[in-house]
Amino acid sequence: MKLDVRTVLAGAGIAGLLVIASAGVVGATSPAASTGSSVKPASGPCRTEIAATRGTSSIDAWRALGDCEIARRFATLDQLSAKVNGSKVLTSSDKTALASEISGTTTGLTSLKATIDTEPDLTALKGEIHRIATDYRVYLLVAPQVHLVTAADGVLAAQTRFGAVNTKLQARIDAAKAAGKDVTAAQASLDAMNAAVAQAVSLASPLPAQLLPLTPSAYNGGTAGPVLKSARTSLEKARDELVSARADARAVVDALK
Repeated sequence: MKLDVRTVLAGAGIAGLLVIASAGVVGATSPAASTGSSVKPASGPCRTEIAATRGTSSIDAWRALGDCEIARRFATLDQLSAKVNGSKVLTSSDKTALASEISGTTTGLTSLKATIDTEPDLTALKGEIHRIATDYRVYLLVAPQVHLVTAADGVLAAQTRFGAVNTKLQARIDAAKAAGKDVTAAQASLDAMNAAVAQAVSLASPLPAQLLPLTPSAYNGGTAGPVLKSARTSLEKARDELVSARADARAVVDALK
């Protein structure tokens, strides 16, 4: 019986998991346009509101900027929530933890918006607007956490999927060997596939426990950034290992032809 590796991998959902791993790394490294800091970009989100605050002491103008910065974060948090709720790879505990973080961030920003909308002092208002970024870190922390934890869990899910591939391919190798065929190359490729998957899992498995406890204060203090950077690097390597494993699976099939 002819063995089609594309059918085997598609049935195991390997391609989809590689997309998840890749998207997680890319999403976590995408730059944020504006973070509500004192450095204001000439273009990007809230650019109209930013321009309106230049050289003015108008509380209404500054309040509009704060409301805009919060509104776009609400939109991002809604997107992140949909990603978490719709994920097929997140473990239940990781999904709960991320959902809680998103919810807590939304609640905090809602409270901050109420303060911004009623603060009568311009200096104090500017301070509250600055807190949008420093107290919540939606773009530099929360979004990367969601993307990276999802990618890590996607790698772990791949272990099960590749396990199914291994079972099918090993059965084919055993049958070919029993029929007198030299299966040395096929077995070596299958062993390489399993080793690559194991390496990917070893890179990804510690990451959720490292990423989920990170807080905005940890980011502000300089301790969260290195953890995020290290996680990205590990996931890039894990993704490459899974790509290699997929190639090894194809090599098994080629060797059995």
